This record gives sequence, C-alpha cells and structure tokens, in this order.
Amino acid sequence: MKILILSACLVVMAASSAQAASRPPGAALDKADANHDGYVTRDEFKASRAAQFARLDRNDDGVATLSEFPRLAKSNRPKARTLKAVITHADRDGDGRVTRAEFVDGPAPLFDRADRDHDGRLSRDEVAAVRDQLESLK
Repeated sequence: MKILILSACLVVMAASSAQAASRPPGAALDKADANHDGYVTRDEFKASRAAQFARLDRNDDGVATLSEFPRLAKSNRPKARTLKAVITHADRDGDGRVTRAEFVDGPAPLFDRADRDHDGRLSRDEVAAVRDQLESLK
C-alpha cells in the first residue's frame, strides 16, 4: 500500500496534466530542483507540489476533485486509478476534496523515503535510488 501511495504521489507530481502520468518515475523530483544545484530541498519540493496542485485544480476554486477530470474519473485505466489514489490519500479530512493546504502542506512520503540521510534535501543519488526502486515495481 505504501508503494502504491508513493507511486501515485510521484505520478501526480510529474503530471502537468492527466496525460503526463506516463513520465518516468523520478522525473518530478528532477524537475523540482528549481535552482539547478543538484539538490531538491523540502521547500523546492513543496513549491513543485504547489505548481502541480494548480494544474490539478482545473476550475481554480482552491480544491481538486475527480470531477475536474470527468472522462478520466469515469474510467478504470491506470492513470484514473492513480489519480483517484492520490486524491484519496491527500484528502486528509475525507470530504472527497483536496484543498491546496492538504496537497502542498500534507505529508510527503516520497520525499521522506528518498531523503535517506535525513538532511532535508535530496541529492541526485537519492533521487536516482528512489527512481530505481519505483522502476523495479513495474
């Protein structure tokens, strides 16, 4: 279950739209390195999540729901299942809606798992290791 949630978080982070869910694991972590110093800090990670939330919140009402992806929400394809898992996991109060705060400020299991030395930033090696781990699950 943890791996499913980690994978789902990674896919949503990487998705600029529901179509982008097929990007390789780890792409979002690579992209989150805003200053290109080779490390992803927790602040960069949160900023990346904020940008992803803005794309998920298609009607710009401050919440993301499956109803914002009507065709995807009705299907049972892997992308739809992943999106549903992400929304369910991020929905901390169980109301079927994910607020910006729930998504951006909520738990970050992917970051925490990747940060093996617990220094609050992800090195290229840590990103590569989590990417490899997720790739092996396919």
